Amino acid sequence: MDRMADSGKSRGGGVCVMVNNSWCNNANVVTLTRSCSPNLELLALKLRPFYLPREFTSVIINTVYIPPQANMDTALCELHEALTQFQTQHQDAALIVVGDFNSANLKRAVPNLYQHVTFPTRGNRTLDHCYTPYKDSYKALAHPPFGKSDHAAIFLLPKYKQRLKREAPVQREVARWTDQSVAALQDALDDADWDMFRHSTDDVSEFTEVVVGFIGKLVDDTIPRITIKKFSNQKPWVDRTICEALNSRTAAYNAGIISGNMDEYKSAAYNVRRAVREAKWHYGKKLETQFQQSGSRSPWQGLWMITDYRSPPSGLMSADESLANELNIFFAHFEATSSSANANSANANGASANSASPNGTIGAANGTCAGPTIEQRPLIIMESDLRRVFKRVNTRKAMGPDGICGRVLKACADQLAPVFTDIFNLSLTLGIVPSSFKRSTIVPVP
Repeated sequence: MDRMADSGKSRGGGVCVMVNNSWCNNANVVTLTRSCSPNLELLALKLRPFYLPREFTSVIINTVYIPPQANMDTALCELHEALTQFQTQHQDAALIVVGDFNSANLKRAVPNLYQHVTFPTRGNRTLDHCYTPYKDSYKALAHPPFGKSDHAAIFLLPKYKQRLKREAPVQREVARWTDQSVAALQDALDDADWDMFRHSTDDVSEFTEVVVGFIGKLVDDTIPRITIKKFSNQKPWVDRTICEALNSRTAAYNAGIISGNMDEYKSAAYNVRRAVREAKWHYGKKLETQFQQSGSRSPWQGLWMITDYRSPPSGLMSADESLANELNIFFAHFEATSSSANANSANANGASANSASPNGTIGAANGTCAGPTIEQRPLIIMESDLRRVFKRVNTRKAMGPDGICGRVLKACADQLAPVFTDIFNLSLTLGIVPSSFKRSTIVPVP
């Protein structure tokens, strides 16, 4: 791109990009922008080389020239707007910004870029820069200048390692919840003799632990589990249909090499492209649906998926026994204050009632009888209420300390409601929370 009349310069300037045909041909080179102003000359190209790491869809090369007499703040502002537009339109493209910046520093406008040229390129000053969003992606080497140029030539040796090689694949086991496996689990829970566990012990914690362990054993025996391997460069829209289409294409290619007939391979390759288009379309509709739904959870999930946000792993907080003592003293203070206040109020009410009633019975003067107050009535959980709560469990939430996932409670609500009703009522009667329902146990100091 030669200088234009809008640049206001009669000499100097002009930028160009030369592409090796063995790396990328002309059919895969697209010009994104040509900008020439008194402060900035910019030529941006989008290239699709023959080989790219899977995490990149293309390469955007921005060739920049900022004259020495230019307004550096204005030039950086124009360049920042262009780079922001490219990154928004091509989120998975590799961004490279090279050129003669003179005294400008692009990191002032785009702090997330890294500068890879660390040696002087003209005299004792570093005027030529190379910026990318990836740390340690290039190693710059100084070479003699071209022709009569007074700038040193820079050879950029790639140091970037693919994400697939930098990060190991993650393997995790997931349960396959099918109609057959859920029906088998329901039948196993129907045949369970809960009375045997109920009569075997009088300790509610032991009773709960046995029931929870038995349910977990049935789930492990009836629900099949598979191992899923997720690679670090895997796209979020990749699903099972794409994997099956890729395997079919590979098998068709191997068969075509042996037989010499590649028609089946061409058909399989078309099926792969069609599966990718459909998967991307369904993924886009899923994101649109999350933004259209009510509630704050769906929009945040959509933003996390778009920005590829991964929340840091959370773990249990470990603390020494002093924390338990501090919590015990803190809450016992309020309990003692509340108990003393209730006792003083009861004594005052009793004194006034005794003075008003000649026989010393509360409510005897107006003909009412004393009975148990609301606080004295035992709280009883009904089986129908618990069944209704189990059927409304959100299966997307994590399991509790008991280790029973929400899908088991929701799918087997009719089978689990009776035994858990007995556990909850027994816990309320004894005033003891089973240890299986607690993440930590704090023992008060006597």
